[in-house]
Amino acid sequence: MNLTDLSDRELLVMKCLWDVAAPMTVSELIERIQQEYNIAYKETTVYTFLKRLKDKNYVTSYKRGSSHFSPTVDEKDYLFHYARTMSDFWGRDSSNIFLKAYGEAQNYSDAEWEAIK
Repeated sequence: MNLTDLSDRELLVMKCLWDVAAPMTVSELIERIQQEYNIAYKETTVYTFLKRLKDKNYVTSYKRGSSHFSPTVDEKDYLFHYARTMSDFWGRDSSNIFLKAYGEAQNYSDAEWEAIK
C-alpha cells in the first residue's frame, strides 16, 4: 500500500477515527478531540482536515442526516508506513534509538524492554 504522509492535525483526526472504530460525524470528532486532546476546533476546520484526508484516500464518508466518516486505511498499516518513513529519513541506525526512547516514554521495565529486543 502506497500511503502519503499526514500532517499532525490530519493524524489527530485519524487517531480519533481509529480509536472509536465506528463512523463519526464532524460534531462527534470535535467533541472527542476536545475531550482527549483539549483542542477546540471549529466545524469548518475539521471539515477541511477531512477533505484533505479524503483526497489522500484515508477516509470515506456517507450521508445519513449528517455526514459520517470512516477510515479506509488501517491504523497498523499507517504505523508501518510511518516507521518506514522515519527509518528512511533518519537512517538505519535510528531504529534502536527510537525503540529505546519509546520504551522509556512507556516506562517499560527491564524485562519488558528485553522482550522487545
